[in-house]
Amino acid sequence: MRLWNVTDPAHAAPLGSPLTGHTAAVRSVAFTPDGTTLASASHDSTVRLWNVTDPAHAAPLGSPLTGHTAAVRSVAFTPDGTTLASASEDFSVRLWQLRADRASERICAITKGALTRQQWEQYIPQRSFDPPCT
Repeated sequence: MRLWNVTDPAHAAPLGSPLTGHTAAVRSVAFTPDGTTLASASHDSTVRLWNVTDPAHAAPLGSPLTGHTAAVRSVAFTPDGTTLASASEDFSVRLWQLRADRASERICAITKGALTRQQWEQYIPQRSFDPPCT
């Protein structure tokens, strides 16, 4: 996958290096409304997020989003850019909360705080465990 400068279609030029990491074809991409993040959906059953604040130096954001069991065919952001929807050939749509503070609140509510440190760090490594659900 590669970003291109197409301000003049007759002279389109690549911006930076290709965005690599998926292990199968990319089916869909979407930008956040502010244009700083790109999501890519792949046949490898994952969604990846990319920091494209500087398109010539785009970089991955964290680990791939996993959970689908078949190819991910589409991605779309909410108008405020805080939630990502992904649609898969596994007949599911997943909603991904991209703000860690909101995600941790939801996890605490669903689990009633019954997570081990290891589980917490697996799902939200960027948020402190101590104490996770207060």
